[in-house]
Amino acid sequence: MAEEVHDADVSVVLIESIPLVLSGLRSALEDGGVGVVAGTHDPQAGVRAVREGKPDVVLVDLDLPAHAGIGLLQRLRRQGPAARLVAMVSPDHDDDKLLLAALMAGATGYLLKNTQTVDLLRTVHAVRRGYVTLGPRSGSELFALLKRLAESGETLPFPALTNREREVLRLVSLGYGNRRIAQELFISEKTVRNYVSAILPKINVSNRLEAIVSARLTGLETAYPDTGAAGPALQR
Repeated sequence: MAEEVHDADVSVVLIESIPLVLSGLRSALEDGGVGVVAGTHDPQAGVRAVREGKPDVVLVDLDLPAHAGIGLLQRLRRQGPAARLVAMVSPDHDDDKLLLAALMAGATGYLLKNTQTVDLLRTVHAVRRGYVTLGPRSGSELFALLKRLAESGETLPFPALTNREREVLRLVSLGYGNRRIAQELFISEKTVRNYVSAILPKINVSNRLEAIVSARLTGLETAYPDTGAAGPALQR
């Protein structure tokens, strides 16, 4: 068996919502010789740490409420394009659709949070060198997944929308107001309003209520598996 190659001086930013998991990940990485630039449970602080620290790899929690982890991956890809992104998810939330959403959002690594330390370190070093690693799924399982999607002709709802517009519409369909959507996606309320204004004509509706009905008829609000999001916010 070929000897594994580990890069020297790999730097990582950790964004994990559960403090105990965050602490465990940090210890495992540091004990394995990986430099942790920052570790935080706050996504906003994580974005700043990536922007300022310019790490090689960012580990991103996908168990954030309302699937904000996907939006966080997208934001990190835009603001820190040089960093490799590894999505982390609890085994209970692992799902093929979530894996595909993470890949579309820019992740090149995918880990279950109960992974062994050796696999955590292997993933960090692999994505640092430009490889794609997708956790416990075998190559044959991934091939079968892609084959099923191709044969079913499955497409995302509302193909006229960009990924971000579809993401905004999904949160609108959950009943979230502009303030809550801005918080979930780490953007301003004005930006949310601009997205909603652009979305309405693209899906042939004239107001927010019609947009909610149209989105729910397509099943957009359940496009990703439930990650324990709280109920819809009532603010507008």
